[in-house]
Amino acid sequence: MQRQRNEHGLSVSQLATRLNVDRSTVSRIENGWRKLSPDQAARLDELWGLGHLFKRLVRFASATDDGSWFTGLIDFERDATHHRMWEALLVPGLLQTPDYARALVSVRSSDVEAGVETRLARQAAVFEKDNPPMVSVILNWVAIEQSVGNRDVMRGQLAHLLEMGERPNVNIRVLERDVDQHVGLDGSFRLLTVGDREIAFSASPERGRLVLEPPDVQEYALRYDLISNVASPTGASRRLIERAMEE
Repeated sequence: MQRQRNEHGLSVSQLATRLNVDRSTVSRIENGWRKLSPDQAARLDELWGLGHLFKRLVRFASATDDGSWFTGLIDFERDATHHRMWEALLVPGLLQTPDYARALVSVRSSDVEAGVETRLARQAAVFEKDNPPMVSVILNWVAIEQSVGNRDVMRGQLAHLLEMGERPNVNIRVLERDVDQHVGLDGSFRLLTVGDREIAFSASPERGRLVLEPPDVQEYALRYDLISNVASPTGASRRLIERAMEE
């Protein structure tokens, strides 16, 4: 899009006027921070007499998974100023101990130590910088009761959660077993504040999905708020984790 704009002698502001959007939207599309919508693609094809070039490109891009989501997620994690996470089954990677991570990685990878090192590097990029971000985590009760590794591994992981929860920038809460059906049953996800925008990441086996379009991200933000409304407060959550350690 940027190449076509330059070839037709249009500034970012001029193209924004023709697409009926603001200047920042055009910049974000050209920088890969926002997807080109089918309607916008059709307008560009008509504006520049390109037949259906942009419409086809958008359709092909929507149907293709090139596996690059993980690289993008790591970059967003590093740059985010606020992390919000809902975890339905497991302790999130950013809060895992090496032993807990090793037990998980060993289930699906032959190169266990490389997987663990990658996870620890992600943690360091988030927590060991000069101005660490705010991290708000809601754990489903399953995450603290589901045994991963042996008892010592799980006890160490729960102790690590308690230790991390003492940091002023980390808030860990638990959704208790007796909460009725809720929107978090659909699966784990997270929200990241990066600069002046929010992005979402929807977890799934093998591949996750980065969500960049503002209306879609807002859907995840609403789901997080609904889960937060029924999660236990911080003090009660610490007691739940301590009880799980004792058991």
